[in-house]
Amino acid sequence: MNLVGAASSAVLGFALTTLVARGLDDGVAGVFFTTTSAFIVAVALADLGVSTGLVYFISRARTVGTADQVRGFVQVARGPVLVVAATTGLVALVAAPVLGGVIGPDRPDATAAALRWLAPFLVVAVVENLAVSATRGTGTMRPTAVTTLVLRPVAQLVLVGVAVLAARPDLVVPAWAVGYVVSAVVAVVWSRRLLGFDVLRPGGGPGPRGEFWRFTWPRAVMAAAQVAMQRLDVVLVGALAGAVPAAVYAAATRFVVAGQMGAQAVGLAAQPRFAALFAVGDLASVRALYRVSTAWLVLMTWPLYLVLAVYADVAVRVFGAGYEGGDVVVTVLAAAFMLGALLGMVDVLLVMSGRTTWTLVNTLVGFATLVVLDLLLVPAHGVLGAACGWAGAIVLRNVLAAVQVRVALGVDAVGTPLATAVLLAGGAVGVPLVGARALVDSAPLAALLAGMVALPLYAAGCYVARRQVHLPELAQALRRRDGRAPATG
Repeated sequence: MNLVGAASSAVLGFALTTLVARGLDDGVAGVFFTTTSAFIVAVALADLGVSTGLVYFISRARTVGTADQVRGFVQVARGPVLVVAATTGLVALVAAPVLGGVIGPDRPDATAAALRWLAPFLVVAVVENLAVSATRGTGTMRPTAVTTLVLRPVAQLVLVGVAVLAARPDLVVPAWAVGYVVSAVVAVVWSRRLLGFDVLRPGGGPGPRGEFWRFTWPRAVMAAAQVAMQRLDVVLVGALAGAVPAAVYAAATRFVVAGQMGAQAVGLAAQPRFAALFAVGDLASVRALYRVSTAWLVLMTWPLYLVLAVYADVAVRVFGAGYEGGDVVVTVLAAAFMLGALLGMVDVLLVMSGRTTWTLVNTLVGFATLVVLDLLLVPAHGVLGAACGWAGAIVLRNVLAAVQVRVALGVDAVGTPLATAVLLAGGAVGVPLVGARALVDSAPLAALLAGMVALPLYAAGCYVARRQVHLPELAQALRRRDGRAPATG
């Protein structure tokens, strides 16, 4: 469900970006991308880390036979996140003129108006997170996949499309925000069916607050910094270089975000499984799941990143005139995300083993790297500087986490599955892509010819090496409906 949802979300997100890029003036598009990115960062801050905390504690409670505590954990999480979201929204509403001048200095009035529209929807977004996180703790991915990865993107695409077709650029931002209402309502109803109680209604004794927040507070800061690394650079480009470069940068990054969706799908599904394995001390299964899931990440994401790295100039043409400068962004970030996939779900391992403080430090180091590099490079180099800032943060953070996983848990991703996956992706996809680009003058024609060779070659290679990369287990996982991972040991 996560893989299907991730693919849908990537396609829908790309369609929305293309719609905004082609349907709006570059400056108006820049305001849209800047303010919606700021909104997503604010949602991550207001979430307080409970999205992961609920998965961790509900999964453990179900594993060790204390499922009666589930409602208590939801009650512990609910009050603080709703208060913080409401307060943040009120502050954003009041301070919109000031914030508009900071993050959109070349279009302060339009930016302030967009922020006023977005502020009331912070609470709605947090409610959606609360509901789907609680259901993920039960081991099912369907509510998360359907509501956050399919339903909300569909609603946002349709509503924004209506605003664009009606020639009402002033309504594009509120139309995007209303999509959260649709998904939040469905998420709350769905969680009531799975959990047996309403996540918004008080009741039952609270769970162990101290234990919950000791685990969650590092994750709260970390989650906010993670989202900030993905979205804050759009805001910084808008503040330091203007709305038009922000539009170019935001559009270009949509390509690499599509690859992240595959990694997110595997990570969301693996979280409760890793939590259960750590709860019973089964490190052998943790090691096996880590190595196999890393190979799957490479198989799913490297072909896309290789295409983007080699044919970035072709890819950005889809957004129309004025977006040509985004090709360097695509190339730099594709290389960084390839390295991230190669190291696997190191953050998930650290968090589900209870080492949230470690991931907090890693994320803050990465976030500081992004901000410093952006401040130094964006004024002089524009979108290329922002891409280098994000790439530097990705590489440093993942390398730190990989070293910690090896030292603290004694596990690493190196093994036959990963080596086979790298050879498959690099040989069957990378070689045809680079060869066609070197031999054919026309980039679009080279991309077409490379695809005709790479696709069947990659499919055949995956079939031949299916047991080395555990593709039968992946197929089994895709068929399962009970949320449990297949054996990989």
